[in-house]
Amino acid sequence: MGLFFSFLAAMSLYQSEQQSIEHEIQKDVENAALSLGRELNIGIELMYALRNQLLMNEDINENAFINLSQAVMDRHPNIHAMEWAEVVNENDRELYEAEAALEFALFEIVELSEEGNLVSAVSRSRYFPVRYVHPYENNQNVMGFDLASRPLMKDALEMSWYRGVPIATPAIRLKREFEDHSGFLMLLPVFFGDPETDADREEALRGFLVALFDVSDIFNLAINNTVKESINLELVDKGLSEQSGVIYSNVVDLAQPPVEALRYESEPIFFAGREWLLRGTPSASYVHSRMSIVPHLIFFIGVLIFSLLAYLLYMLQYRAMTIQRRVDEKTRELRDANKKLEKLSKSDGLTGYYNRDYFKLIVEAEVRRSQRDNLFISLMIIEIDQMSKYNTKHGRVAGDKAIRLIGAAISDTLKRPGDLLARYSGETFAVLLPNTKDGAPMAEACIEAVQKLRLPFDKEEGPATISISIGGVTVQEAKSLDAAKVLAYGEVALGKVVAEGRGTYNWVYVPETIQPPGGGC
Repeated sequence: MGLFFSFLAAMSLYQSEQQSIEHEIQKDVENAALSLGRELNIGIELMYALRNQLLMNEDINENAFINLSQAVMDRHPNIHAMEWAEVVNENDRELYEAEAALEFALFEIVELSEEGNLVSAVSRSRYFPVRYVHPYENNQNVMGFDLASRPLMKDALEMSWYRGVPIATPAIRLKREFEDHSGFLMLLPVFFGDPETDADREEALRGFLVALFDVSDIFNLAINNTVKESINLELVDKGLSEQSGVIYSNVVDLAQPPVEALRYESEPIFFAGREWLLRGTPSASYVHSRMSIVPHLIFFIGVLIFSLLAYLLYMLQYRAMTIQRRVDEKTRELRDANKKLEKLSKSDGLTGYYNRDYFKLIVEAEVRRSQRDNLFISLMIIEIDQMSKYNTKHGRVAGDKAIRLIGAAISDTLKRPGDLLARYSGETFAVLLPNTKDGAPMAEACIEAVQKLRLPFDKEEGPATISISIGGVTVQEAKSLDAAKVLAYGEVALGKVVAEGRGTYNWVYVPETIQPPGGGC
C-alpha cells in the first residue's frame, strides 16, 4: 500500500510539473510569435510612410529615392535593400530604356536565362523593371531586372496591384559569405491618386516599392530578448497551399536532443498575404531547469515510512496552497503598484537616478516589509553643501555637472543590489539601505568618495572643494512608524549637520536604545 500510494503521489506531482512546463513553453512561444509579428508590421508601416513621401513628388528620381530609402533602412535595419520598379508597356519599352540609359549607362530590361545568366527580357505585354536600388554597390546586378519574369513574383505583383495592399513573396535564399540565409521581398504598389476599384487601380499604377528583408535578422531582433537561448525555434511559412516549409531555425543545444513531446506551434502570424507560424521545441536544459526532485524524494521516502509520506503529502499540499495564495496576493499588489508607477515618472531628468516620488513609494514598501519581518532599515539624506553659491559663482551648467559627478560617486559607493539612490530635491540625494543595522559607515564612505572628486568650490579664494552633509537614521522597531516619519528623522539629522557646520554626518537610531553595531553595516 505504501509503495502504491507513494507512486501515485510522485506521478501526480510529476504530471503537474509537466503541465506547468508545457504551459510555460506555450506562453514563451506565443510571446515570441507576437514579437515577431510586431517587427514585421513595423516594416510594413515604414514602407507605407515611404510611399506617402514618394506620392508627394511628381517625379521620382534617384537622389530622392535614395534619401527616403535610407531614412527607412536606418529605422528598420532588417531591410537590406530598397528598390523602385516601374510599370512599362511593350510599346514604350525602347523609349523607356533610352531614357533610363541617360541615368545609367547600358541600361536594359533583363531577366534570368535557364543557365542563370542575365539576358535581354523576352517580349511581353508589360514589364516591371527595377529603376532604382539602394544600396547600389551590393545590388547593382538587379538594375533593369524585370520582376514579372519570374512566375511567383508575377503572381505577387498582380495580387498586390489589384488589391492595392502590400504582398510578401515566398522565402528566397540570400547568400552571405560562408552561409545562406532566407529572405523575402515585400511589394507595395504606388498609384497616381487614390483609385478605389480594380479597373481604376490598373490604370493608375505608377510602380512598386520593393523591400528586401533578411528573415534571420528579423528573427534575431524580435526573439533575442525572449526565448532564443532556451528553446529550439523553427519559423514555418505555410504558403498559399497545404505545403509548408521551414525558412529559419534556431538550435540552442547540439549536445542533447530536444524534447519533442513538448513541441508547440504558435497561432498563425498573418502579414502581407503570408501565413507564418513559430514552432518551439524546448531543449533538455529548459525542461531540467524547471523540474524538481520532489517526486523522487516522495517516492523513496514513502517506500520506507508510509505514515511519514502521508504527513509529507499533507504538508506539501498545504504549502503549495499557501504559496499560491501568497503568489496571488503578491501578484495583485504588484499589479496595483505597477499601475501606480506607470502614472509617475521614476527617473530624474538630470541625473538619471530615481526621483523623489518613486523613492517615497519604495520607502513605504520597505517600511511595511521591515514591520512584517522585524528587520532593520536605514536611510540617508545627502545635501551638497553651498550648492546655490556654487551655481551663482560657476553657472547652472557647471552646477548640473557637479551634481551628476557627485551622484555617480555615491552610486559607486553602494555595493548591494537592494540599496537605492534617488535625487530627493535640487541639491539633495537620498539613499535607502534595506536590512542595514547601521548606515554610518556608508555615510563615511560617501563623504570620502565625494572628497576624492576634488571638485573646486572657488579657485580664487582657496583650495576648498565641494563637500556633502549627510543625515541618516536606522530604525529597528518600525511598527509605530510610517515612511513619512522615517524620512522626517533623516531630514532632522541632516538639519543638525547643517547647523553644526556641514561637511560631516549625523546618525539617528530609533529607538534611541539601539546601539550601532561594531564594524559598520
